[in-house]
Amino acid sequence: MSAGATDSDAGAGEPAGPSLNFTDLDEEALALRGRALGACLRAGDVVLLHGPMGAGKTTLTRAIAVGLGVSHPSRVQSPTFTLCMVHRGQGPSLCHVDLFRLGGDGDEGFGGGAGFDSLDLEDMLVEAGAFGEAAEQPYADRGAAMIVEWGSRWRSPPADHLAITLTRPSVDRRSLFAAATGPRAAALLCAWSAACEALSSS
Repeated sequence: MSAGATDSDAGAGEPAGPSLNFTDLDEEALALRGRALGACLRAGDVVLLHGPMGAGKTTLTRAIAVGLGVSHPSRVQSPTFTLCMVHRGQGPSLCHVDLFRLGGDGDEGFGGGAGFDSLDLEDMLVEAGAFGEAAEQPYADRGAAMIVEWGSRWRSPPADHLAITLTRPSVDRRSLFAAATGPRAAALLCAWSAACEALSSS
């Protein structure tokens, strides 16, 4: 396993940002890192998950829910039909979004561009109190963090977000690469890195 916070290219035309890389993770090691990330999340944080089917995106999200302190983390499943589920607990809520069913702009029906626009992901964040703009909403005082599976299908994600890419080099091993875009995500990644180092030393 290797891990470390480094500077890397965030993408074409984007500034370099801090990143974190883990390799050779079994399911328990992945879950440990997910719980560590959940413990670092604050209301308003946005995490985009990338990776092929079966890479471990929902497994990681469930572990994040444990670390965040949601009341029933076992209920965190891939919300394929509802697209968004809100899980509440003692602290910030978890908005879990799965964009798998959304296709490209040329697709017909719900998976097309009109279907995507109807999701109003930005409104979901506001309604969940993620930006402190929903005083009339339940739990707005505690806010919410958002985890988005198949995050590349979000047309215009917040400029400040943490992107995590999962791969599965073998049946029982996964690799994880995380890159922060923006100061808030950079602070989150730094806190997560420190939490993971504490795991390694314990």
